[in-house]
Parts: sequence; structure tokens; C-alpha cells
Amino acid sequence: MPTRLRSALTLAALALGTLSAAEAVTFTIGYQKGGLPNILRVRGTLDKYAAQGIDFRWVLFTAGPPLLEAANAGAVDFGGVGNAPGVFALAGGADLKYVGVTVNHNDTTEAIIVPKNSNIQKVSDLKGKRIGVARGSSAHAFLYDVLRSAGLTFKDVTIVPLLPPDARPAFENGSIDAWAIWEPFLTTALQGSGGRVLRDHTGLGRGDSYYLVPSSVLQNPDKKRALQVLLAELESTANWANVNRQTVINQFSDELGIPKSVLAVTVPKSLPFNIRPFRASDLKPLRALAVAFREAGVLPRDVPFGPQTYVTLPAFRAALPTLGLK
Repeated sequence: MPTRLRSALTLAALALGTLSAAEAVTFTIGYQKGGLPNILRVRGTLDKYAAQGIDFRWVLFTAGPPLLEAANAGAVDFGGVGNAPGVFALAGGADLKYVGVTVNHNDTTEAIIVPKNSNIQKVSDLKGKRIGVARGSSAHAFLYDVLRSAGLTFKDVTIVPLLPPDARPAFENGSIDAWAIWEPFLTTALQGSGGRVLRDHTGLGRGDSYYLVPSSVLQNPDKKRALQVLLAELESTANWANVNRQTVINQFSDELGIPKSVLAVTVPKSLPFNIRPFRASDLKPLRALAVAFREAGVLPRDVPFGPQTYVTLPAFRAALPTLGLK
């Protein structure tokens, strides 16, 4: 090969390498134990996109509120949470937008539990008691509904703000009288401590799960493309998990960091696994929740839910072939 041609090819290769490096994007996913994103992480489906310039990274959080704090600070590009964390984050001025929804089809994914030998037998017995709950979490919203169903308010109990790792020992050593908690921590605690369920969502309505991103992600074409890839793969993982739930239980226990006995309970509760784009109609339950928390005095200000708080992206899997990926 002539020297001039070889030099030209070398320069072209270097230029392409520089271009690829410039186009490479890092997309950080905040996730929690046991959910749909956790299953996607374990499957490793997103690893193949590194060769196409999208480096997906994962950060584990114990609850939704700290996840969204990280997202608002720019440390996380995407996160899935329960119904309350987004409301609290927006009330605090966070610049986040809803992009997806997972509809909950089960009434037992959250519960208020009490020690096995507790004299608390009904919700009204919680009056004057100490209740552990992660502030701003879906369990916080659930606790509000439970208390209201018995004619009680937050003022009738002592709220002890605790994230799951701190709430579990407090529950077991008697520092709190009851604990409002979600899966998989719920079943883990019941199996490990012998506690019992006082109340679940039956008769109260269910809270869905939501996926949010910082507004800056939607303004960055490369990150928005990575977001659409992630959402498409989450939908594919949901479909896979629905027909391979025993595989999730049997093979993913160690990787998910959840005992198989717990997964045997929690995986069926998640069926059917699902995710879809956020729609205008999804604002209604969030708006109602914001109003309730505002009236209860636990939100710093009103949340103006409207078109500025969400984006409806194209159908997730159907959009994947349009993104120019191999």
C-alpha cells in the first residue's frame, strides 16, 4: 500500500475514533431492589449498547426519595419510584419529568406490619403509636390513606422517618410500634421477624409506579436516545419476565440480592410486569395525592401538575428501530 494512502487511512481511522468518543454518552440509571429495572440490570441486556456509544451505568438506592434527590442533582439520569416520591420532589422544586408508568395490579405490595405479639389489632389501635416510614415514599402515601380510613390523621400518631435499612432493626427491637413498608422489604421482614400484616391496600385503591428523568435528559439528543433505548428494553424485559417468572425466582436470587423464598412471594405480586408511556390521564391520581399531602401539612407548597411535568414518548419497543441502532 502506498505510504500516502496508508497515512490517509490512518488519519481517517483516528478521526472516526475521535468522533465515536465524542458521541459516546454515559446514562446513569437509579434503581431499587426487586423491581423491573433490577431484573433488566441482572439480564445484562443493555451491555451490548456500549459498542454503539451508550454506556449504561447503575446505582442502587434504598428508596425513591433519595433516588430523585440524586436525579435532581444531575447524578442520575433515570429512576423508577412509587407514587409519592415524585410528588414530594416536584413540591420541593425539582426539575424532573414523568416519562413512564408501571400499573400495579396487586393490593398486597405494601402493608403496615406490627410485631407478632403486638396488642395492635386494628388500624384505630395505631392512635398514639410510633410508626416507621420512609418520608416521601409510596408507603408514606399509603399510611395516610390507612389512617384516614380509620378516622385518624398524621397528628394522631408519631411518624418516625426511617429508610428500610434502619427501620428493620427499629421494628425488631421495639423502637417503633408499626412499620409501613413495601416489597421486597415487606416479605423479608415478615419471614425474618415473624411480624404480621395489620393492613394492606385492599379497599383503599393501589398506587402505581412511575419513571422520571431530569428535564436536561430530554434536552440532550444523545441522552434522550439512550432513554428511549432503556424504556424499550424495560418493556421487553417485562414481557420476558411474565413468561419466565420461575427463572427470575430460581436463578436471579443471588444477583438481585433477595432470598428465593422472598422472590417466590414478591414476583407473583408483580405480575403482569408492565411499563408504558406516561399520559395526561396519569396526572389525576398524582394531583389528588398532592392535594391530600398539602392538606395534611407535609408538602411545602402546591404542585402544579400539568403539561410541564411530563412527556409522552413514542411507544417504547415500537420506537427502537427508529433510533438508528444495530
